[in-house]
Amino acid sequence: PSPSIQLTAAQVLLAAGQTKEALQQVYMGATMEHISMILQIYLKLDRLDLAKQQYNSLRQADEDAILTQLGNVYVSLAAGTTGAADALHSLNSLTEQYGASPLLLNLTAVGLMSQGDYAGAAAKLEECIRDFSDVVVIPDTLINLIVCTVQQNKPANDLVAQMKEQYPAHPYCAGLDRVVSAFERESIKYKV
Repeated sequence: PSPSIQLTAAQVLLAAGQTKEALQQVYMGATMEHISMILQIYLKLDRLDLAKQQYNSLRQADEDAILTQLGNVYVSLAAGTTGAADALHSLNSLTEQYGASPLLLNLTAVGLMSQGDYAGAAAKLEECIRDFSDVVVIPDTLINLIVCTVQQNKPANDLVAQMKEQYPAHPYCAGLDRVVSAFERESIKYKV
């Protein structure tokens, strides 16, 4: 199959939660797009070591390419607090060069959250909603904003309600419903 078909199949399989099958679609690919997809899959599988190898392959192919820069951001963010500063530096460069986008603003917010700057992260997410709501509000923006709000000890009920209303089938909403149901079942045992 052509590289485009392989990449599209991998995206569909990832969306369906079939991570290993998605990896099989792109594993033998040699294009930067394939390598970038493999990097993302390895991060999803919590294999930072293998993702770093893919990032090094991207760097060897073209160090200045956007895919390489984004690969660096994803690997740095996956490394946690230690990589957040490097990720933020790369994200600032990308934003200066190409302008803000929902993806770059969300990644910047994640980097700021990794450093414990929840107010700064919330500001980036609010900028994303303000500047791009006519295009699309991606669920990640709302989820990240919920996290920032909770971490600042502010009520997030309105944001959770908005998330459930706009994206009821999202895995975050399903997970939240499972946790709430489990809590309610367990709390009955301890009623006074």
